[in-house]
Amino acid sequence: MTPKEYLQQYSAAMRRTRAISDHLAELRAIAENLRTEDGHRVDLDAAVANLVDTERQVSAEVSKLCNLETEIACTINRMQEPYRTLLYERYINGKTWEQVAVDMNYSYRGVTKMHGRALQAVKECIEVPT
Repeated sequence: MTPKEYLQQYSAAMRRTRAISDHLAELRAIAENLRTEDGHRVDLDAAVANLVDTERQVSAEVSKLCNLETEIACTINRMQEPYRTLLYERYINGKTWEQVAVDMNYSYRGVTKMHGRALQAVKECIEVPT
């Protein structure tokens, strides 16, 4: 795994967690409104089972996300400035390169060049010695 792929895991986990949470909200809304033709509530056993499974999935994803965030944040925190700020803003806060450049008072080109050096520092930090 490249340093960039390592750092991008956080945003991928966030997207997955949001998607599962959105699905859970949809299931809850459907379950609350299930009715038969005569207006009586439908037996909710299947809907409840589906909700419970989805809630477990959301809980597991959130736990995974928290662990991943902690791991990646610890890695980023081991970096020297300005690499630390650049990596945190890009990979944890999800800012565009333009936003990072403005926030850090660098040019776009300066930030992208610094990014290459920061990724090299991450690579050295996460490599396991053989």
